[in-house]
Amino acid sequence: MKRLILSCALTFLICPQTRSMADNELMGTALSTDTTKTDEASDMDDAQAYIQETDEDLAGFVQDYVKKDTILKGAFLLEEAASGRILKLNLETVLKTSSSGPNNSKIMEAVFRDPAGKKRAVLFRIQSIGFGGIDIFKIELKKEEKSKTSDKTKK
Repeated sequence: MKRLILSCALTFLICPQTRSMADNELMGTALSTDTTKTDEASDMDDAQAYIQETDEDLAGFVQDYVKKDTILKGAFLLEEAASGRILKLNLETVLKTSSSGPNNSKIMEAVFRDPAGKKRAVLFRIQSIGFGGIDIFKIELKKEEKSKTSDKTKK
């Protein structure tokens, strides 16, 4: 009998789950570790975060991007959508002002020069990627605007 009581006592000490069940600790309400969702939180999940960097910071980011791409490839390469040609461009300047784009993105404009000496304007579309980071998600040539005076002289 002493052996049975001794083995039960040792089992009780070894198994803490048995002790907590005896004290009804595990029988309480289960708490969730999920965050609560409210109407405001769901609206914020869908929205793109705002870019909080200054225009000078964005211009520096674009310059660094072009510099790294030039080191990697030997030149900044960009496809001309109209002809399908690959342009080999050299950075002249990055404008120090940005404009607002869709979904809280920013658009930075940079001026490049091609091997023929023609200046080309390139648009860099920048978005926030969370945790304070930004990313260039689209690079395209700026569409050249036809002046009205050149249209009139052709007629």
